Parts: sequence; C-alpha cells; structure tokens
Amino acid sequence: MVRRIHPFVLGHIGGALVAGAVAGTFFDALAVVTFAGILAGNALLATLICWWWPGLNASGWKLWLMASLANPLVLAGAAWSATQYECFTGEKSGWNCMFDDLGPFAVGMGLLPPLFGLATRWLVRRRPI
Repeated sequence: MVRRIHPFVLGHIGGALVAGAVAGTFFDALAVVTFAGILAGNALLATLICWWWPGLNASGWKLWLMASLANPLVLAGAAWSATQYECFTGEKSGWNCMFDDLGPFAVGMGLLPPLFGLATRWLVRRRPI
C-alpha cells in the first residue's frame, strides 16, 4: 500500500528549503545549506505539531497560525526581539544593538513557509495530481 504525503507537508517543508536557500545566497554556500537545513528542520517540527492539532486538513487560518506559533524559529526570534526592545525604541544604541535585527528576520523567515504549504494544499485540492 502506497501512502501519499499530504500536500501541506510537501509545501511547508519544501517552501522552508527554498526560502532558506534563497536567504543564504546573500552570504555564501555554507549559509545556503545551513539556512535551508535550519528552516526545514523547524518546519518539520511545526508540521508534526500541526498534524497532531489542528490537523492537516484544518481551515487555512488555523493551520497557518499553528504552524507559525509551533515553529521554534518564530518563538526564538520573538524572544530575541523582546530582549532587545531597547534597541527598537531607540533607548539604546551602539555595539549592544549590533544583532537587534536578527529577531525580526528569524520571525519573518518562520512565517513564510506555512504559506507555501497552504498554497500547495490549495493547488492540489483545486486540481488533483
């Protein structure tokens, strides 16, 4: 018996690989592999959590919200931004704020792959393979 992989899983993890590879091209070849691997690993964990709840066939907004909030990269980026709030408000500057943009970058990169998963699921439901 052959089991098919759910389209959301393919789109979510595949989108994370592509987004990580594209983001890594701004640095070097090692960054391409590293970013793609980190994003795909976090997407895999978020997908497993979404499989448990709310389910891979849930409505799009629930699935995107859960996939985003279950992604460790999004949580780490939000926590980093919360600890660097003084840099964002302008109360602190200089060397202490050198990596303050890392949190929003991580959150943005974590919010993007679930959209690829939802788009893939939508396309497959519209025209079965």
